Amino acid sequence: MIGRQRLRVWWDALRYTAFTGTDAPPKRSAGLRWLRALTIVGWSFWSGFVTFSTVSVSPTAKTFNVLVSVLPSLIAVRSPLWGWRVLIIGIVTTPLTLPGIAGAWGWHWAPGLALTAALVFYLVGESNDQAELTWAGLISFAAAAPFVRDWRDAALLVMLGGIAFFLGNTVRQRRLAEEERRAQQERRLAEEARAALLEERAGIARELHDVVAHHMSVLALRADSARFRFADPDKEGRDAEIWQEFADLAGTAREGLTELRRLLGVLRSEDQALLVAPQPGLGRVVELVEGVQAAGTACELDLRGDLDAVPVGVALSVYRIAQEALSNAIQHAPGASISVELAAGRESVRLAIENGPGDSPKRTDQAGGGHGLVGMRERAAMLAADLEVGERPDGGFLVALTVSLDREGQPEP
Repeated sequence: MIGRQRLRVWWDALRYTAFTGTDAPPKRSAGLRWLRALTIVGWSFWSGFVTFSTVSVSPTAKTFNVLVSVLPSLIAVRSPLWGWRVLIIGIVTTPLTLPGIAGAWGWHWAPGLALTAALVFYLVGESNDQAELTWAGLISFAAAAPFVRDWRDAALLVMLGGIAFFLGNTVRQRRLAEEERRAQQERRLAEEARAALLEERAGIARELHDVVAHHMSVLALRADSARFRFADPDKEGRDAEIWQEFADLAGTAREGLTELRRLLGVLRSEDQALLVAPQPGLGRVVELVEGVQAAGTACELDLRGDLDAVPVGVALSVYRIAQEALSNAIQHAPGASISVELAAGRESVRLAIENGPGDSPKRTDQAGGGHGLVGMRERAAMLAADLEVGERPDGGFLVALTVSLDREGQPEP
């Protein structure tokens, strides 16, 4: 399988290099782009002038050779690969129009075309990966090989072309390394900023916790002492005092609830909006399955028991685990059939989601929006539930959750 994938990569690189690829020059500032374009245009016209000055053939052949010396560089301003393809045509055709030039300077091509080749090879190396460069070098040598007289000329040709490709690719690798360094620096700064934000939130949360604890303590103290402070019901104005006491208790409770909301808001992640809709329950697992089926994936659902009798906290956690398991099955095993079993009893709730092997190789580098298996394990640990995750013998995957309930329907500690 690995060998087939590697062959596929090289085959795609060949198609991209020889036929379909339309690369672009590296991104630069406007000033550097203009400077680069002017340099390439100047080099191309210089190459055309060298060809015009050094070849002695008919006007038609000379015009053809000058155009072949100029066009590849001009096209390479926008797409180095297309400029290289035009250059290959020139390497193959121009020797037929220049009889006797090999005796003048040892090569079958005009000197101006050699200058153009050096520039285009450099630009191709600057804009493409090693696989594309390998094919470009092999195709270039194959195009020039019929016109090489002996192995020494062939070695010199390989060395000169290789130097141009190598210099261009060295510039590319250095640029990519610099971009990666800047990206890592940005990520590090973002992580530091987030760590500072979380630390500040933790401090605010501690302060708000003290405030909420104060309000709850006041409520408890006033409620416990009420039977002593209002022990004489016949005292004048006692009813008004009692009503005022209830009003004060309600005000203290509202203040505590307000501070509690603030505390939860501080603890909430900055990219999570305040949830005002009802939390999903087990009944919405049907909607998850219908969504998977609507996406074209075969998904079977088996529901048993009274789902509405499951406690809200347990139902929410089981729903989230089912949601994450289905998402993972679609992402990492595309095309595989999925089965969902959900059984709610008096003593336990069981969820089992299985999928077969996918149609394509597993992709372990995908990052979803949730926390994946880590999130499942955290929710299972919160419920003191048994969670089983792992591959099946046939290459599929299994997620099985069992939550034990006490006699009152709550998760057992």
